[in-house]
Amino acid sequence: MKHTKNLCFIAFIALSMSACNSDMKQIKKTAYGYLNATANYRIEEAYPYATKNTCETTLSFIQNTLIPMTDSNYISANTPATIVIDDIRVDGDSAWVDYTKDTPIKKIEASIFLKKEDGKWLVDIPIAKSIGLSPTNNKGTATITGISVADSNTNTTNL
Repeated sequence: MKHTKNLCFIAFIALSMSACNSDMKQIKKTAYGYLNATANYRIEEAYPYATKNTCETTLSFIQNTLIPMTDSNYISANTPATIVIDDIRVDGDSAWVDYTKDTPIKKIEASIFLKKEDGKWLVDIPIAKSIGLSPTNNKGTATITGISVADSNTNTTNL
């Protein structure tokens, strides 16, 4: 009986570790896919990695508003971008991923939030939760999660 309990305990630990390892792999794959696509201005490739709300708000806004306003010379100068996943912190069905984005223009260290929906890890950064969202401010810029695009009056773009 004692032998059976030990085997059950060992099997439980092995399955738990396997599930955690599987979650970590999926989180890393999802975060990397989303970040690599957005960092390299391929927004349509980010949709499979995002929650429905993020697709309908953040990605739609970036794809339909910010990208068309961005100077193609700036995009060319700012690519290719490389993404390195630095750390992953999981708390139940929520995860934060710290990453480094390196482009020919700048290097940024930041974090992105993921949540587990129906067994799948997805990036969850709808506009309502984005840092510094302001459709327009007194300088004529729109800002969303650190992305700033100036209107036609200022002729500057920072993505």
